[in-house]
Amino acid sequence: MPLPLAHRLGRFLGLLLFYLPNNARHVAKINIQLCFPEHKPVEQKKLLRNTLIESGKTMTEMGVMWLANSDRVLNLVTSVKGEDTLKAAMKKNNGVLLAMPHIGSWELVNLYVARHYPVTSLYKPPHMSGLDTIIRESRQRTGATLVPTDTKGVRAVSKALKNGGVIVILPDQQPYLHMKNGLFAPFFGVPANSMTLMSKLADKTGAEIVYAYTKRHASGKGFELVFKSASENTDKKNLQHSIELMNHDIEQVIRDCPAQYQWTYKRFKARPDNQPRLY
Repeated sequence: MPLPLAHRLGRFLGLLLFYLPNNARHVAKINIQLCFPEHKPVEQKKLLRNTLIESGKTMTEMGVMWLANSDRVLNLVTSVKGEDTLKAAMKKNNGVLLAMPHIGSWELVNLYVARHYPVTSLYKPPHMSGLDTIIRESRQRTGATLVPTDTKGVRAVSKALKNGGVIVILPDQQPYLHMKNGLFAPFFGVPANSMTLMSKLADKTGAEIVYAYTKRHASGKGFELVFKSASENTDKKNLQHSIELMNHDIEQVIRDCPAQYQWTYKRFKARPDNQPRLY
C-alpha cells in the first residue's frame, strides 16, 4: 500500500498498543522510565505514546520495505545527511563498519547503502521460518550479501573488510553472554549486555565505524537518511572502554529522534551479578 496509508494504519495500531494492556507497552514503559529518569511522568507518558505510534508504523511499513520495487522504496529517501562521512571512511580502504541502531526504518538504510556500496550484512534467521526467504530476498535485492551470524560469517566479514567493503552491524542487539560475545556497559546509565564484535573487528582490521539511521517524516512523507562518524573509533588498549564508547554513540543517535527507537525491545533482559529481572 502507499506509505501514507501504511503510516495512518500504523498510527492507529500504535494508539491501540498505547491504550490497551500488552507486552510491547509494558516493555517500552519500563525502558523509558529507566533511560529517561530526568523526564517528568507526563513527559515519559508522551514519549511512550509516540514510541508506540512509531512502532506501529514500523510494522505496517514492512510490506513496502520488503516487497515493493527497490526504486520505489529508495525514492522514499527525501534527503541524505552526512554521507561524506561514509565516503571519507571508504577512501581509507580499511573497510567500514556501518552501525545501524534500531531507529526509524533500518531496512531502508540497508537497501540504500547496498545500492551504492559493496555491502556484507550479518544475518540471523527469524524465529518464523516462513519469513526467512522473504527477508533474505528483500535485503539482497539492491546488492547486499548476507552471511550467517556464526564462525563462517565472521570469516566472510573479515575478508570483506580487507577488500574495503562495508559491513552492516546492528550494534544495540543483545549478544549471547555464554558465548563471551558481550560485556556489560552503561546504556543511558543502565548496565546493558553489549556486543563486543564491532569493537573487536575495528581493532583487528582498522576499519572505520560510521553510524547510519533514518528519521521518519510525518504523514508518510518519506525519510531522512543520516550518517554520523563515531566519536572515537575504538580503544585498542581497553575493550571495556571501547564498548562504553559504542553505547555512548548509540545514545547520541537515539536522542536525535527518541520516539523512533525500538523501546519495545527487552534491551536490559540480561542482568549483571544476578540482579532482579526488569521485565
